[in-house]
Amino acid sequence: SIKDQASPVALAIRGIVQEEMLHMALACNILVALGGTPPIADPGFAPSYPGPLPGGVHPSLRVALSGLTREVVQAFMTIERPETDLTKATPELVAAARLDPADDGATGIGTLYDCILAAFQTLKPDLATDRQISGPLSWYAVRTLKEVEDAIGLIRHQGEGTAKHPGEGADKVTGKHELAHFYRFLEIHSGKAIGPLPGSDLWGFTGETVSWPEVWPVAEVPAGGHDPALAPAPVAALLREFDRGYALLLRQLHDLWATGDQGLLVAAIGTMFTMQGPARALMQIPIPGDAGNRTYAPNFRIPEGAP
Repeated sequence: SIKDQASPVALAIRGIVQEEMLHMALACNILVALGGTPPIADPGFAPSYPGPLPGGVHPSLRVALSGLTREVVQAFMTIERPETDLTKATPELVAAARLDPADDGATGIGTLYDCILAAFQTLKPDLATDRQISGPLSWYAVRTLKEVEDAIGLIRHQGEGTAKHPGEGADKVTGKHELAHFYRFLEIHSGKAIGPLPGSDLWGFTGETVSWPEVWPVAEVPAGGHDPALAPAPVAALLREFDRGYALLLRQLHDLWATGDQGLLVAAIGTMFTMQGPARALMQIPIPGDAGNRTYAPNFRIPEGAP
């Protein structure tokens, strides 16, 4: 929903999305290593919006499809919320990272991954590589317990940061720390840049501004999605085009880990790009009769009869 896709906020969110694709790929590789197959194209497996997160993570959180708002960014921050305070951050940054105290004690994604890792460390299962993938947006297969530990550690650090500071881990070449997802979202939400402070070993708000981008006024997608039968014909065509692409993407990803055919990853990435056209077109079309003159968005639904 950001109008200028080259804006700093758009680039930051796109970087997060690409790393989340990596996290999904590593998680799928871990499941496949145990002999499982992620049922990605199953209509009962694909997420439904608005709704809760899976796995009992932050059970009070309701996740919806919407344009960019500060409320949406705060929901993303809740999903990525670190479970411990930073030891090398200013009190101001520590306080800003605490969010809603009512969420204290809720099961976070970090806890979920800790449980998965503990099971691996206890059981030490044999790991198969025949259907795992590597390459763009995947990086590597998991062949040993150490590689499972590394994969889960990467997912956690890129999402939450380390226990010391907001960085996800130092780059092996430059030594610099890129902000973890939670703190990139905090920059966007607060409008304040975060980084290491000169003359100190602490991280905090640097004084630089992160400007809120101009966005299309996208309405939250209702439960069940926008009904193409009730929408103007051009809108209905775009909704159906996007959902056909979405169903194809899920099928390609499903078959990718079901067969180990690496070529399907390239095909799936190509399908993602075809979905951008109808999505951005929908976000520029006002919903008839909407009091706020808000616009449409894709439904992210699997059409009936999709293969």
